[in-house]
Amino acid sequence: MISVAERPGAEVVHFRMTSALDTVTRVVVDDEPCYVLAELNLPSRSGKSKSRFQILRVVRDDQLVTAYVYMGPAGKFKADQIVIPGGQVDKGKGIAWHTVAELQEIADELRAQPLHREAEPSDMQTAFQNMVEEKKLRSRKQSSFGHAGQLVRS
Repeated sequence: MISVAERPGAEVVHFRMTSALDTVTRVVVDDEPCYVLAELNLPSRSGKSKSRFQILRVVRDDQLVTAYVYMGPAGKFKADQIVIPGGQVDKGKGIAWHTVAELQEIADELRAQPLHREAEPSDMQTAFQNMVEEKKLRSRKQSSFGHAGQLVRS
């Protein structure tokens, strides 16, 4: 999968899980136009764990070239995986708005922010069953108990 030793840092590695049509590079310059930056957890070389990679889609000679930057074991990252667009396709032609350095700075800022999680029901199956039961009660014009024990009548 990866042809060089896995050491955390800003080293660009050769990753062999790409398609045959992808062009992969080992050299990225900060001022190159960058179409997208993604930080994803991918299988490590051993296949027993996951590693975090920064995937850069860089524009070179009017083609997208992919670079994989090994960032370390995925377990040491508290931040979610991210995808940052750096360009768009307009009338069949790709336009890159940002450089590699700009997108990496944005990724650093996103990684430093605390996680924001929405409250989810702890038990989805029970929540669904409660919803079905309440719907039946409403159709029969019967009472059900809402939040904080309030009586709800239809």
